[in-house]
Amino acid sequence: MTASTTVSWRTRASSLVALLLTLGAASCASETGTDATTTRTASTASRPAPHTVEWPTRLQRERFALLRTRPEGLPARLRDLVRTRDATFNPELAQRIPALLPGGYWLVPDAGQICVVSVVPGTPGAGTVCGSTRQAIREGIATISFTPAERAPAGAPTRLVVGVAPEGTRDVLVHTHGSVTATPVVRGVFVLRDSVRVPSDFVELRRGQGG
Repeated sequence: MTASTTVSWRTRASSLVALLLTLGAASCASETGTDATTTRTASTASRPAPHTVEWPTRLQRERFALLRTRPEGLPARLRDLVRTRDATFNPELAQRIPALLPGGYWLVPDAGQICVVSVVPGTPGAGTVCGSTRQAIREGIATISFTPAERAPAGAPTRLVVGVAPEGTRDVLVHTHGSVTATPVVRGVFVLRDSVRVPSDFVELRRGQGG
């Protein structure tokens, strides 16, 4: 029997798009993040530092096949670029997402959440998107990027969605302003390239054989 789960991307897609479109200001963002971290550290100096995560949780391994393989770790050149709000983030646990695309994408388990780190050609820096483990199981987790109009030949794809879905997901339906695009899930990964220049409204995970 096939089940279908509908999830909203209205807020999250906007956040992802903003994240990837503002990577050109990565140096400024890093400075701001450092200041915020310094402030939090000064106000919580008496609290013990959280331990770095050393292994994916049982639930993460059960639901995401990529996290049952030997981690490859983030490339050294990216480790200083990746910023998250969670001090337990461990770049050694990064697993390369097998998408045949320029750039690179990694799935990284963390304490109670799962992140996707992305490197988009032509965009400086690295993007990081995180969601709770249970949210990722319900909705999958994805990153969205757009090719600048001046660099996109006429008719060429401009939107790229790269995501990871939990086991048992056959395909995803990407809804955007009334249109629907079906994208297969292959070994837990889905990729959509099209000429749309706006974020998705919501996505359905269609479960069944496959995935």
